[in-house]
Parts: sequence; C-alpha cells; structure tokens
Amino acid sequence: MKHNGDVLFEISELIYKDLSGNATKEEQLKLDTWKNESEQNRMLYEQICSDEVMRGKIRLYRNSDVQSAFNSFIQRREQKNSRRRLIIRISRYAAIIALPLLLVLFYWYQEKVEEKSPLEVAHTMMIKKNVPVLTLSNGQQMVLYNQDLTLNEENGVQITMKSEGEMQYITSDSTKEEMVYNTLTTPSQCDFSFTLADGTRVWLNAQSSLRYPVAFTGKERVVYAEGEIYLEVAKDAEHPFFVVSNGMKVEVLGTSFNVNAYPDETFTEVTLVEGRVAAHVDDKIYNLLPSKQLRWDKNNGMVDIKAVNVNDYIAWKNGQYIFKGKPLVEVAKVLQRWYEVEIIFENKGCEQAIYTGVINKEERIDVFVERLDETSQFDCRVEGNKVFIK
Repeated sequence: MKHNGDVLFEISELIYKDLSGNATKEEQLKLDTWKNESEQNRMLYEQICSDEVMRGKIRLYRNSDVQSAFNSFIQRREQKNSRRRLIIRISRYAAIIALPLLLVLFYWYQEKVEEKSPLEVAHTMMIKKNVPVLTLSNGQQMVLYNQDLTLNEENGVQITMKSEGEMQYITSDSTKEEMVYNTLTTPSQCDFSFTLADGTRVWLNAQSSLRYPVAFTGKERVVYAEGEIYLEVAKDAEHPFFVVSNGMKVEVLGTSFNVNAYPDETFTEVTLVEGRVAAHVDDKIYNLLPSKQLRWDKNNGMVDIKAVNVNDYIAWKNGQYIFKGKPLVEVAKVLQRWYEVEIIFENKGCEQAIYTGVINKEERIDVFVERLDETSQFDCRVEGNKVFIK
C-alpha cells in the first residue's frame, strides 16, 4: 500500500513527464484517472498546462532523474536521523499543495537542498514566486495562485478566490459568533488587495501582513497590520474600525487612509485620504483631517502632523513609487523591500542626498540604477542582488 507522500510524488512525476512529452500510455492513463477524480485536480492540471513558464522549466529538466533525486534526498534525511520519516500529508487542499510540490522537485534538482524539509522548501518557493500567502485559522498556509477557489472556515465563513486575483469573505445566517482569524502576507515584488467580511477593501504593499477576523462579531472591528497597507473602510458607525500597528492604534469611521509601519523603520505614518481618523499614540489622541499625515518617531516619541499630497503616498497601490525630495537612504529602503536586493552606500555621504523621481514597480532594478547613474554625480552598479552607490 502506498503512503500519501508516495502518491503525491507519483502524480507530480506524471505531470512532469506529460508536459515534457515523455509519458507512456500507461502513465497517461494514470494521470487521466487522477484528473477525473475531482474538479480540483482537473483545474490544477489545466493551470499548469497554461503556464508557459512552468512548461519551459519542465522541459529544461526533462533529462533529470526524478526518482534518483528524490531517493537521494530521503537517504540524506534518514542518515541524519534514522527515526525521522518524511511525511507529506494530503488534506482536502491536496490539489493546491500539488503545485508547490512540483516546484519543490525542481528546487531539489537545481539547488541540491540538504537540510530543508519539503514544506520549508515549498515556503521558499512561495517567496521566490512572489505570490501572497493566506494563513487560515488552523495554521494551514494557502499559496494564492491565480485560480478559482472556495474554502469554508471553522466558523462557517466562506472564502472565495477568483482567477483574476479577487478574494473576499462571505458571511451568512449560519456564521458562528466565535472570533476566527486569518493572516494575509505578501513577499517582495508582490502587492495584493481583497475585501473583508464587512465590505472593507484592503491593499497590502510588499513585505506586509494583515491579521484580521474572518467575520466581525463584536462591538469593534479590529485588525492588526505590519508593513504598508491602504484601506477603504466600510461605514458602520455602531461598530468602529481600529487598525493596530507597530505601537499605534488608529480609530476609523468610514475612511480611506494609508498606514506605513514596517518593523525595521524608526517611524509609523498615517496618511488620511478622506473621512476621519483618530490616532492613539502614548495615551494621546490625534485627530486627522483629509490630506494630513501623522508621523510618529518611535525613538524619541515625537509626533508631527503636516499637509501632504496624498497621491504621493498611495501611488504604490497603483504600480508606482513617487519620491519628492526624499533622502536617498529612505528611497533605498523602499526599493530593497520591493526588489529584494541589498543597496550598499560605499560613500556614506550619498545616503542623505535628495532624490526626486517616479519608479514603476514593473521596471527592473537596473533601470533605476542606470537612470540614477546617468542623472546624478553617483557611480552606480549592480552585482547579482546587490546595488552599489558611491
């Protein structure tokens, strides 16, 4: 009798052989049987077939010895700990897990991973593929590829995901009162938007996360943010909306605003587009009007409120970064998060140089580097995932 892990590996190998044109008639029959077992299996297979990048990668490795690579990995694990066995659990989300597993196999061939478990490698591939990850209340992590998907949370809330990237939470009369949380996380070169159960729209910038109830059942609506998020909060005067982020609590009543609260920054910013918010900082409350920005310095506790052009601070959700008179070191932090590169100032005097410009998020980092090199007194170069400025 085959273990679940063996079955999952066999299906991955069959898909591999089918797309590389090396499947026998018997193997093709096995694959067809698997596809017909469920709608999820069929949809997964069609998604892989429509992805030319995936097909090209499979062809690239068509001469690899799949079974030997897998056996070699198992032997190394057993040599390290004879009692430790590789277990890959197939749950009701098997069709979603199968694609990351296929990527895991490629990763084994190319990177020769020695010590990482398959799930750890799958997580690495998630980040490399720059796709958001949804963590359910039971700890299950879902990679949000572009696909049609429907899930049911423990309290009866339905989560729907459309192939065009739209995700929303749907409650019903049968939804239980218990508080159940999900967490949405974005890696580098990835932003994502979705709709909460109360109708609030949320956008997450790169390297950000939001922890939130799948249904708001109490007197208050509270979410927990890290990184940069933009919200268009659904109006509900009887249930105020709060965003807790990096030591600050922002109270909202039907408002559009941006929160910048990366843990590696010394400040937290709240920029109000429309409506009204009240920022709670160190037992003090600061009321903001539209086109105003509150900046709280976490080191010295100082709070500064000023008028700003809000479009400069929310352009990221529309595919651009706009910098006006920003120190180059601040620009570098933004670009490091988005491009997942390290920017090194070989001359520290460059850090405080003022930069003004617009960067399209779809452009490669070398486009920015070349532009900076040509229009400034700096010498810039790219070496791998490092950018040097002097």
